[in-house]
This record gives sequence, C-alpha cells and structure tokens, in this order.
Amino acid sequence: MNRTANTHRRSLGFTLVELCVCVSIGATLVSQAVPNLSKMRQERALRATSEALASDLRFARSEAVRTGEPVYFRISGKGAQSCYVLHTGARNDCDCAGGQAVCHVAGSAVIKAEWLPVGKAMHLRSNAETMEFQHRQGLVTQTGSIETYLDNGVGIRQVVAITGRVRSCSTGAVKLSGITKCA
Repeated sequence: MNRTANTHRRSLGFTLVELCVCVSIGATLVSQAVPNLSKMRQERALRATSEALASDLRFARSEAVRTGEPVYFRISGKGAQSCYVLHTGARNDCDCAGGQAVCHVAGSAVIKAEWLPVGKAMHLRSNAETMEFQHRQGLVTQTGSIETYLDNGVGIRQVVAITGRVRSCSTGAVKLSGITKCA
C-alpha cells in the first residue's frame, strides 16, 4: 500500500522538460500574435480616420445645400501631420497648417478642422488641394480623391464625384475586408 501511494503521489506534477516545452510553445504563439495585433490596431485607426474623412466630405456637401453658400474642403500639408479644414467664405482663405485653423479674410469662417493623429504611421495625400461644394445640388467644382495610408502602403481612398457623392476603396497590395479594391 505504501508503494502505490508513493507512485501515485509522484505522477501528480509536471517534469521540468514538460514545463519547458509548454513555455516555448506559448512564447512562439505570443511572438506570432504580437505583430498581427499591432497591424490590426493600425488598420483599425486607418479605417476610423478614413470614415471620419468621408463623413466630413458628406457634411461639407450637406452644409452647402443647407446654407445656400459654397463650402470649401481644403487640405494643408502632405504626409504625416496633415490636416484639412471645412470653411465658408473665400476660396483658399482658411488654413490649418500651423496647428490651428485660421481664416485671413473677414466673412470666412471655419466649420471644422481635423488633424491626423500625432505619433501614428498614417499619412494623407490628395490630387486636389481645395474642393468647392456648391450650394446648388451639392455639386463639386473640382473632383478629386483623398487617401489616408499607412507606412506599409495599405490605404483607403475617398473618391469625390462631380455630384459630390463620396465612395471608398482600398489601395495597396493588401485588401481590407469590407472595402472594394480601387480600380
């Protein structure tokens, strides 16, 4: 009886080899998961910034129709630390490049200004510096596209049609789920 109780007691624990194998498997899994979590966090921030940009473009169109006067969407700066401003008044009068939205002519007013998040690997580029949303039917005098993108090339482009409508598509080699690839 002593012999079986003694053998039974020894089989309850882990050996050092078993413990080392479990720790190494766990470390391998964690080392694979951490970069993917960082990538996922960056893509989530990219989506949030792009959705806010698309929402602001739609807002500029609706404000032009609502107020009966043109609303301008202007991008200041390229790459990191970029910003954009929605304003009324004279074309290219308001700017946000100095860290604060400022208008230079009386009668111009800032509706909204946004800056890219500081410390993020996110950039902004556009083929049109200023877009004018007209008060008649919300048309845009200069069509264009604005793209927010990460350092790894993954991006989301907001394409503004002549009608003022905004659509989103993904750029770069990696396809983002739920967003069509740009042509």
